[in-house]
Amino acid sequence: MGSPAFLADEDGKVLLKNISMRYIRERLGTGELHHLNEMEIVLGGYEAHRVRKFKIRDTNIDGLVYYLDYPDGDKVRMFVFDRSISADKTMTDIMEHIDEVVVIFNQYGVIEKINSIADSILPFSREDIVGKDIRELVKWGMVEDPIILKLIEKKQKVYGDIAYPNGKVISYTAIPVFGSRGNFRGGVLTGRDISRIISLVQQRDRNEEDEDVEYISVSDSMREIKNMVDTVAASDATVFITGESGVGKEVLARRVWKNSGRRNGPFMAVNCGAIPSELIESEFFGYEKGAFTGANAKGKEGLLEAANGGTLFMDEIGELPLDMQKKLLRAIQEGAIIRVGGTKTKKINVRFICATNKTTEELRNPAVFRQDLYYRLNVIPVEVPALRDRREDIMPLVGYYLQHFNDKYHRKVFMTEEAKHILDEYRWPGNIRELKNVIERCVVLAPQDEVDGIQMDRMLGLGSLDKIQGSHFIKERKPVTKVEIDTEDDEESILIRDIMDINEAHRICEQIIIKKAVEKYGNITKAAEAVGINPSTIYRKIKSGQLEI
Repeated sequence: MGSPAFLADEDGKVLLKNISMRYIRERLGTGELHHLNEMEIVLGGYEAHRVRKFKIRDTNIDGLVYYLDYPDGDKVRMFVFDRSISADKTMTDIMEHIDEVVVIFNQYGVIEKINSIADSILPFSREDIVGKDIRELVKWGMVEDPIILKLIEKKQKVYGDIAYPNGKVISYTAIPVFGSRGNFRGGVLTGRDISRIISLVQQRDRNEEDEDVEYISVSDSMREIKNMVDTVAASDATVFITGESGVGKEVLARRVWKNSGRRNGPFMAVNCGAIPSELIESEFFGYEKGAFTGANAKGKEGLLEAANGGTLFMDEIGELPLDMQKKLLRAIQEGAIIRVGGTKTKKINVRFICATNKTTEELRNPAVFRQDLYYRLNVIPVEVPALRDRREDIMPLVGYYLQHFNDKYHRKVFMTEEAKHILDEYRWPGNIRELKNVIERCVVLAPQDEVDGIQMDRMLGLGSLDKIQGSHFIKERKPVTKVEIDTEDDEESILIRDIMDINEAHRICEQIIIKKAVEKYGNITKAAEAVGINPSTIYRKIKSGQLEI
């Protein structure tokens, strides 16, 4: 199909036009063209003799105008639009069928096109930004630290996450576009709404562990623990497991049960910290019919009855109220319970396994935990080390969960060496549970099969909205006050004179703290350890220009 074109006389009256002019009408939202004054045409420089550039004001629609003479002396002008206009219509139709934000911009950072789904996500309309330079939007406070400018600067693929005031979190990828001669022509920005995925990750039960997963480990410390667990499993001795949240205490508890003589009996697991205080007694001991208002008319058996002949795993045992601890101690010692509202004693035969993230010092505090119950339960103590203290287990766990979630979501995601290095250096405050969530997040959110270091930094930051790595906030805001650095008495301190953007404050503070740490310790590895981040993070920030050391 040819380029849109029309012929006009000296007075501006349109004499002829081809069928492709319908694309121009659709772009401008106008009717049939009858006169030049219906378009705001701006003339440019001459390309050749009697050939001149033109464009339509406030758009990216342009072309060439040819000045022609008829044999009878009449003078006409032939306006021929850029051939890409007709292809542009097809591209627009395609964009409207993509279920992601799509933004097209030129080499100067001018927004040329954006699809309609953006209207339901962005805090401003498309009409406000199409045709505008991204730098103008920054100046007006509509956009902060835009990904588009990063792509124009680097001329390579750029990733970034943006949290909007309406609660939406969009994961963006900007891809550069080059001409046939290798000249940079702009790029395409695509954005995927990951708000729901983040919400599901945050709302998921943090205490849920894989029931049938073997405890993945290669470290000597865990080998010793698993050997001890297997040894004591054959007995009915009470096992007391301690360790930080997320280290896999329930997986070890299930290992005890599966290797015990009670493996064919029930395994009941309860999070003691998740039960409302007014319901704890009835949950553990059950209740008779009519025991209290709202009770089941037939009564209900409690956890101790349900676990009869099997094993009861009491997670977060340290969260039990002291009065309930006393009742539990009696039930364990006597091997019998009385339901709430009842008078009959019921015999129980239960093996107890307990777990807590409280320290030994806390557990030995009578104000926190009854000492008679503690010594009754603490027959076989098992202390599970944090993941950061057995780093040789990190990569086997990464490999296991990567395969697990690739199979679950039918993907083939893999990680670069840089991404693995980041995982290996990360401190894992949430231990195995956090690692599992991060790997699942990678498999679900990775735009391609390969996950590199930049993407991994972002994945680690998506655990909560206020920790998005490299996040940017788009919003209406007042001018911010500068942070002033006071160096009086040779000690740097930060003075905040007035309200300012919290992200800018974080960036400045980060710059100061890391720089001081490097100056103090003399190398990046020690500095990173002192401020609690990975050395690779500092190296990347220096390389990208985010930090000046």
